[in-house]
Amino acid sequence: MRNCVLVTMLGLILAVPASGLDRTRPVMEARVYFDNTHHLEQLGDLAGELDVCTWQEDETGGWLLIDTDAEQLARIQALGFATEVTWADIRDKFRAVTGCDPNVDGAFRNFNYYFTYWEMSDTLDRLVANFPNLCQKFSAGTSFQGRALWGLKISDDPSQPEGEPACFFNGATHAREPLGTHCCIAFAARILSQYGIDSAATWLINNREIYIVPVMNPDGYVYNSDSGGSSSNWRKNRRGPVPPNIGIDLNRNYGYKWGYDNSGSSGQPSSETYRGPSRFSEPETQVARDFMALHNFRTCMDFHTFGQYNMYAWGYAGTQPPERALLQEMVDTFRVNNNYPSGNTGQVYSTIYPCNGISTDWAYSDTTGKFVTYGFDCELGTNDFWYGSNDTNYIRNECNGNVPNLYYLTRLSGVWFEKVSVTVNDSVGGNGDGILNPGENATIWFTVKNRAVHPIDSAWNVTARLRSGYPEVTVLDSVKPFPNVARRTQANNRASQIAIHASGDAVPNTRVPLRLELSYTDDSRAYMQPVNFEITIGSSTAVSDVPAGVAIEAVQVLPTLARNHVAFIVPRTGIPGHIDVVSADGACLKSCGIDGAFTWDCRGVPAGIYFARITMKGATAVRRFSIAR
Repeated sequence: MRNCVLVTMLGLILAVPASGLDRTRPVMEARVYFDNTHHLEQLGDLAGELDVCTWQEDETGGWLLIDTDAEQLARIQALGFATEVTWADIRDKFRAVTGCDPNVDGAFRNFNYYFTYWEMSDTLDRLVANFPNLCQKFSAGTSFQGRALWGLKISDDPSQPEGEPACFFNGATHAREPLGTHCCIAFAARILSQYGIDSAATWLINNREIYIVPVMNPDGYVYNSDSGGSSSNWRKNRRGPVPPNIGIDLNRNYGYKWGYDNSGSSGQPSSETYRGPSRFSEPETQVARDFMALHNFRTCMDFHTFGQYNMYAWGYAGTQPPERALLQEMVDTFRVNNNYPSGNTGQVYSTIYPCNGISTDWAYSDTTGKFVTYGFDCELGTNDFWYGSNDTNYIRNECNGNVPNLYYLTRLSGVWFEKVSVTVNDSVGGNGDGILNPGENATIWFTVKNRAVHPIDSAWNVTARLRSGYPEVTVLDSVKPFPNVARRTQANNRASQIAIHASGDAVPNTRVPLRLELSYTDDSRAYMQPVNFEITIGSSTAVSDVPAGVAIEAVQVLPTLARNHVAFIVPRTGIPGHIDVVSADGACLKSCGIDGAFTWDCRGVPAGIYFARITMKGATAVRRFSIAR
């Protein structure tokens, strides 16, 4: 979390009526250094004139990166701030970053490796041509200048409103941020190309409705590519309600807490964060509002640049949002995938600066008649808005780190079962050691968790069918009842265990894949999701029945998102315990005895998802945790 005083002062950057920068003339980029959070108070009213691109802070101080001019920079220096001009003319930075000369007419009528508006539209057409049964191009509406907000619907029947859980991903609300557009298209291309190949991608397309609008601000985006606005970092749309000023910051124009104060947006038409004359005054935000009203989107991701941030509501104030722990858990998961800095993950208000009238706040708001959407903001990339336009490796790395987060939000936009544990009970048909041995009968039960994020996505009328992937292990039961699984909770079929048999020819140490097919209804529609488990013949890799008196379920892992150390805490019962720390690919990283607590030094261990398997007197608990860097 950022220091609250710093948050307040950064809010003042937008608080005072500003004359703004004339982006038709050369603008410089500079750093403004501060010693501590109180130092920024010396900016006073001048703070309201600054266009902050990004910023950094550590224990020794920090700096603001601003677009500015010589007159403004002199006023900052007169207040005693150390400054450094990083680019005397941002057009020179643009030339260095992109390899294109903005002084040559038409030199940047493409975005190099980034998509222009026209290339984005053509790419959506090609995806439809390649996958006609899985996606459909649509227009969500039109911009002020009459351009379509083109989108792509991905589903197994994209031409029909299916009523399946839906999610919404978008980019380029700010016209100078093409990396978000690229990431949206990269996700679409990847999940479509994996249909019929990857079981997860196939299931998601069959059971979700995925909507993607890669460019939310077509007019500003085209102005950047076709009229040279990119070399002046054009941000807003192109409507000019207060001549001669042009443009409204679309991400300050959404209706929830619009104009809440002058710290989170500006009422000055010349400002880069001008919120517009009224809430939803802009055609583009009206399109977003009406489009989202047509679909009960459970999750939403808005991509921006730059600075590498993972964030959730609220932006308008530091008030904790409902279910803050859940939202933090989700952005922590984002961070595991994209490995963004730890201080850049959290609530918008306290992670960057106050922003009111933003899409993420409006999506999550529960105002009358509006469906609540769990919306998030990811600020992609480093160094510059146009950085990477001639570097495919950079673009690929940013997409590879963030496309998994769109898969994650797609999964969680409806009921999604995640395996927790499998238990073998051979107390009747075997020797009672909790292990399936050759020649034994046993019953087996499974614990799963419904990871759905939205309250409406509970699994009802659940039944279970088990299938064995090893011919020497047969399933003796057909369909069995399974408890309902409420959103974000666990359930198991211990009361209706499934009978299995291992033949005498079963080979010890053989790994047996088990496919648990859970059929259920979610929001009045029927679904079936397979969940894959595994047991080993003659081995205790499965979770055995918990002996009486051993509170194995009390096992904790703290923190669940670790960086340097992680603690495993077990009940002190006097019963010797054992812990195995296992990576997602099955490699055992630590194995030792445990009684009470054990702290593992995980420095040097790669970021990712890990599992702790703790065993006490035959009872086993498995806990999932993550390591971030």
